[in-house]
Amino acid sequence: MKSACVIAGMAAMASVASAGFITESEPNNTLANANFVGSFDAPGGSVLIDGSITVGDVDWFTFNLSNTATLAVFAAFSGTAMADGVLQLVDSSGVVLAFDDNSGIGLMPALQFASLLAGQYYIGISGFGDQGASSVGTTDIFDGLGHQQNFAYKLTLGLTVIPAPSALAMLGIGGLVAARRRR
Repeated sequence: MKSACVIAGMAAMASVASAGFITESEPNNTLANANFVGSFDAPGGSVLIDGSITVGDVDWFTFNLSNTATLAVFAAFSGTAMADGVLQLVDSSGVVLAFDDNSGIGLMPALQFASLLAGQYYIGISGFGDQGASSVGTTDIFDGLGHQQNFAYKLTLGLTVIPAPSALAMLGIGGLVAARRRR
């Protein structure tokens, strides 16, 4: 019985902390066609996305959160010295929550967003000049129009999920039980 509980606990922990590698696949130019990158629970996880942008292209990725989380997205480019990308974070209603142009190294974008509530979200990457690029708080999302960029990219998406209070309480109770058994 004891070994079955240990195995079940290890399996549960392995399933909640995830890291993965995803290759972007077309078509993913709209929210409806976004590439799914995963569902995240406490303690969170990370995904490395490999893709490319061509003239008039935008790439969308979607993920689900089961608890409040902090999100960090960083982009790196290759293929041209003049690559200039932009990022957007969009909620399930299509409202732009965050936008970035050059917070990363050089012309590379980076986003950080604290207290992202449970739900479905989208990350979009496009070239500088995409219409609606800085429209935080509106539904003016990237459409791929208005940019002349060609570049390969790597996106690192990391989430730190904050467990629900009931999960923390159960973790504390489990710790008390384990401590009591040792005596």
